[in-house]
Amino acid sequence: MLRDAMGAMPWLILAMSRLTNAACECGYSVNKTTDATFAVYTDLMENDFLHSAGDNVTEFGWRPQEYNVSAEDARGPYGKEFFVSNVELNPLKDAQAWSGDSEKGGDAGLQLWVRGDHSHGYVSGAEMTTVRDDALYGSFRVGMKLSAQNGTCGAFFWYYNNSQEIDMEFLSKQFNESQGVVNLVLQTPDSVRAGYDAANTSGYRVESLPFRPDEQFHEYRFDWSPESVKFYADGQFLWEMTEDIPSEGGRMFMNHWSNGDPLWSAGPPGADTAMTVSYVKAYFNSTDNSRNDDYTKRCSTFDASKVCQIPDVTQAPDGAKAQTYFFSQDGGDKAPDQTTYHTTNGAASLFASSSIYISVFAMFFSCVFL
Repeated sequence: MLRDAMGAMPWLILAMSRLTNAACECGYSVNKTTDATFAVYTDLMENDFLHSAGDNVTEFGWRPQEYNVSAEDARGPYGKEFFVSNVELNPLKDAQAWSGDSEKGGDAGLQLWVRGDHSHGYVSGAEMTTVRDDALYGSFRVGMKLSAQNGTCGAFFWYYNNSQEIDMEFLSKQFNESQGVVNLVLQTPDSVRAGYDAANTSGYRVESLPFRPDEQFHEYRFDWSPESVKFYADGQFLWEMTEDIPSEGGRMFMNHWSNGDPLWSAGPPGADTAMTVSYVKAYFNSTDNSRNDDYTKRCSTFDASKVCQIPDVTQAPDGAKAQTYFFSQDGGDKAPDQTTYHTTNGAASLFASSSIYISVFAMFFSCVFL
């Protein structure tokens, strides 16, 4: 076992043939099936949005954003405006089911709306960020179905500042009859010097997908280590970046927007359209000293048998295959001393064995512009 110190945060790499599925006191691991190494993370955040109900998304660890950006600053023919009301929970009617009718119609899950009325010169969209801002290295995963309306950008990303950002971005204009693409982006000092244009840096890759992202839910994932960022779709490796890797703790974001820029978002759409999220799962190390103190208490002597492997999704989590595993919903208490979010009888309930991090945050930079 190699143990490196990253401030107060442990970065653990384990070389062994297998890890037993214990109570997870010593963390969570990503199993690279091509070799015997495991990255171990101390913290988790899991959201099951197929069964999350209510009007307050912040109860589930995400804070919807509200701000606007002028057309000039947005670098498009339209400005952008984001409203809390454009982020909506729309759970399944049947709390025991994993597919079926939703409470408000349309796809069940967390909906991020782009509105079709832009007559006032702004396109109304949705953005939200995690309340927690302490994620440094980890495995970040989202179940997501993109908009079928031409002219929007949907993104799942991690952000520290304009030169340290990890993005998976989807332009609906790039979806054809049978497949789509994902734009993989690292915002780095090079992209900042180029006017926030990562296109000609090593931190940009357009990767084809063997499916249309707007037809089903798929899992999109990136694994971030000090050496690299690796991207996946439905468990299939897409690409690895190894230069200018972020090295600070930050937040996860999701957004859905348009500014009419023909070189990027295109559009804007002429009708309301949603990007829908079925789940988010993040397993990471924390830069928060109190969280690291908690980890030291529950794992005072590192024991590999108390590290739980993170199950990989290897097929589209859609319809009859929508059910995936959540440590925080396992009755065997696989999320000791973690902040967890549950549902009970169709109503959202919050059970937290550690404190929820509440902070004031305003965000004025979002999806990368190319």
